[in-house]
Amino acid sequence: MSFSSELHRSLFRLYEHYVGEPDSGKDVYGYWLFILGYIIGAAGVVAFVVGYAGSFGEEPIIRVTGVTSAAGLAICLFGIGLMLPVRRRGIQASVVGLFVALVGVAAFGVVYPNNWRHLGMGLDVEVISVYTTGIAIITGVTALVPVLTGQKGLFVEEEGTTEDPPILTGDALEDAQFAVFRDEQGDWKWNVLHREALATSEGSAATRPDAREGIERVKSQISSAGLLELTTSAFRLYEDRDGTWQWTLAREDGSVVGTCDREFDDRDGAEESVSFLKDRGPEADIIEIEGAAFTYTEERDRWYWQLVDDEHAVLATSDRGHDDQASAEEAARTFAERFEQARVLDVEHFGVELREAETGDGWTWRFVDETDTVIATAADTAETRRGAEEAAETLLAELSSASVTVSGDPTYEQYTSDEEWEWRLVDESEHVVARGPESYADHGETTRETEQFAENARDADVVEIDDAAYEVYPASELPTTPSSSDGDDLPVLEEPTATDGGTATADGADPDGAGPATQDWHWRLVTDDREVVAASTEPHADAETATAAIERVREQASEADLIEFEEAAFQVYEADSGEWRWRLIDEDGNVLADSGEEHASRSEAAEAMMTLKEQAPDAELLEIETAAFELFVDENDEWGWRLIDEGGKLVAEDPATHPTRDAARDAMNRLLEHLESEVRTMDDAIFQPYADEEWHWRFVLPSGDTVAVDADGAATRDELRDRLESVRDAAASAQRCTIGDVTVQLYDAGTDDWSWRLLDRDREELADATVTYEGRETALGRVSALTERADAAPIFAIEDAVIRVQRDASGDEAASGAKTDAWRWDLVDADRDVLASAAGAAPTKDELLSTVEEVKQLAPMAGRVDFDVASFELVADEDDRWSWRLLDEDGRPVATGTETYESNAAARKGLEQVRDLIEAASILEIDSVSFELHRDEDGWVWRLVDEYGSRMAESTQTYESRTAAREAMNDVKSHAPDGWITFTE
Repeated sequence: MSFSSELHRSLFRLYEHYVGEPDSGKDVYGYWLFILGYIIGAAGVVAFVVGYAGSFGEEPIIRVTGVTSAAGLAICLFGIGLMLPVRRRGIQASVVGLFVALVGVAAFGVVYPNNWRHLGMGLDVEVISVYTTGIAIITGVTALVPVLTGQKGLFVEEEGTTEDPPILTGDALEDAQFAVFRDEQGDWKWNVLHREALATSEGSAATRPDAREGIERVKSQISSAGLLELTTSAFRLYEDRDGTWQWTLAREDGSVVGTCDREFDDRDGAEESVSFLKDRGPEADIIEIEGAAFTYTEERDRWYWQLVDDEHAVLATSDRGHDDQASAEEAARTFAERFEQARVLDVEHFGVELREAETGDGWTWRFVDETDTVIATAADTAETRRGAEEAAETLLAELSSASVTVSGDPTYEQYTSDEEWEWRLVDESEHVVARGPESYADHGETTRETEQFAENARDADVVEIDDAAYEVYPASELPTTPSSSDGDDLPVLEEPTATDGGTATADGADPDGAGPATQDWHWRLVTDDREVVAASTEPHADAETATAAIERVREQASEADLIEFEEAAFQVYEADSGEWRWRLIDEDGNVLADSGEEHASRSEAAEAMMTLKEQAPDAELLEIETAAFELFVDENDEWGWRLIDEGGKLVAEDPATHPTRDAARDAMNRLLEHLESEVRTMDDAIFQPYADEEWHWRFVLPSGDTVAVDADGAATRDELRDRLESVRDAAASAQRCTIGDVTVQLYDAGTDDWSWRLLDRDREELADATVTYEGRETALGRVSALTERADAAPIFAIEDAVIRVQRDASGDEAASGAKTDAWRWDLVDADRDVLASAAGAAPTKDELLSTVEEVKQLAPMAGRVDFDVASFELVADEDDRWSWRLLDEDGRPVATGTETYESNAAARKGLEQVRDLIEAASILEIDSVSFELHRDEDGWVWRLVDEYGSRMAESTQTYESRTAAREAMNDVKSHAPDGWITFTE
């Protein structure tokens, strides 16, 4: 024997003697490497202590002890790693780590001391890094044994462990076992043993204690079990654990082909049931169904009907139980009549249901969604159903384009009325607080007014006009034409001119860029109802100039005479320079001719004028010494007035025209009445309160345009002023929304829930939602879906019943866990009581609708199934597997087959064999545990059956002869009571 073999044997013997039996060779070598490393490391420590106490030099001692201790630590850790259940790759990694650590140790011996710690090349950091890297690899493998490198790591498959034999884990019925043992010299030898599984349990246990309990029960009873040999088919009667009696019909091979359909209180009841089956079963007819038929069943003292086709597939079932079979039959006939006439109600998203009002007076409507949940109800009722339908049709037509507003958010609502556009302002309290003063043909006009109101309302002053007032205002915008008292439009002012003689643009900017833009100013005299009595005829450079012009008008008007002419007239007047001039003007005040030069005296001017007058003999002669009012007729035969100063200059004019001379004179007199009214500068918009039975306000821009008025009057002036504060806030913050005949309004229903309502053009409620949604965005999403699908919403009424089609709430789960679409139908009345339902769900809507049409055709023609004293019925389960059951004269099941067949024909064939078994079957009563020996297709088998008829165990194989099966059974009977119980994972 070689030295290496002897050493290997010695190491194993020592390990077995002092440590224990190793699982593998690496356990032994790991242990001895650990001891070796420990000895080397300890020697290094001892050498270090002794060296420092002795006379040895410091540097040699540190070199030797450092190399020794470091190498011992690396070997010790490597040995620990081998003793752990490390995988092959883990061992390989440990070898690499040991090699790297030893390289670091060797490097230390070479480098120290000349190139250590700032001496020479100073390689201390590199050497230490190499050594610690190797140690880290070894310790890393050791630390990660439970997770990564172990044989039973968390993230990797188990390797290197001893597996249980397949026969012990139930994966094989027989196998061989190597029995390993020591010989007389202490060496290991082995034998091969043959093992065979004799019996297996019939059922399974959920827990280990349950399995152990079952085994102990078999062990305690198997030795006393008798032998029950089945030579023919038999009815086996047994008493169940709860004290009830049952029976099964078994073939001679022990396979069960039928069971009783109920439990019996005593043995006599079970025997009576068996006698009924033996007497009636062999000759009982099979129920035949042509087209479809109604069947009736009793469950818990309630009777139910089913509609089945000729394949016995259930098409419809009753949802209500009935007191007796006659009532169930009447309900089935009623179902057939209703279903044939019922409308299919397929609500994909939502629909409108017409129904009688709860008060019984008139008709109303409500929204229902695809799950038939009421989501909104109408606010009003109609006298007739047709009236309610028309209201719903009109609503749906408008709903598809309806705007969505939010209650509590101030909003400018723009809408049409009689094909004219109007607007109103709704505040956060849902009150209409402002309106447009008039309607317009153009939507842009209402938008312009709301923009002007929103821009100026917050800072606008409240100004009350007592009778009349002069308003001096900037002409930054050309004012629109205000209305006069008699309905005529005011003329638009001329384009303003710059004070330096140049032409100014409408916004006051100099087109030539010669200087900064100037602001033109005008004045007007308005009454408290905004009638413009008089207005300036030319722009002024500033507000002071315009105010001075008002003073001039006051002076001139107070002294002016009234001049009336209907044709052209000559005027002689004194110019500002003191010279005299003349001119010819027409009845509109237009200058037709001028003297062209100045005269020293009136007579000289008159003499020069007379030369021209000879050619215009019909023209009157007007001598102007003071200011004068002129009444004139324009080209449209309308009358007006103007104020001419003593120099013949136009200083004021009537802003409107009138149908008669008297009306024009009255307008002139109104100027005189209000001549001394106060003057105020109006460079910003104002709220103007006024009284008309109640207090109201209007919102006026500097241009004089009224762009907003109040919606409701106030009882007092103070109340009106208080309201204006909220109007300012609402006007400045409101959003704009164009609405139609129907508006959807979201509102806060409390506790962060939101709902919605439908409003008409006048903000009257049309319908209110009956559901709430979590959060405003969710409610908005549902409302958007409502408006988008309004065109497709059906309108329906339930007079008798409808067939409601909808997705099955339960659904079938796919392999991924997600629910798949499944469709069902229900026959419901107006109160949503379910009268009948589909027997099962269809995978698609089209298939369900096809089934509905089939039921519509078959139900009216379906008869009832008449049962004889006993009748066989073939039925299909959910997997389309067929079986049989025996029914008595009342249609109640007596016996049910336990075997299933692929088709109706196969079930019929199998039933014929069952008839033969019933006729030949004996009756056996099982009252104790017993063995059964019987034949199957391939030979003989045995079973162990308890006193309740339940299989406790059976043979694991089929034997060629009865004798072999009996011998195997006797082996189990002999050895099982003393058998060991072992559990494998």
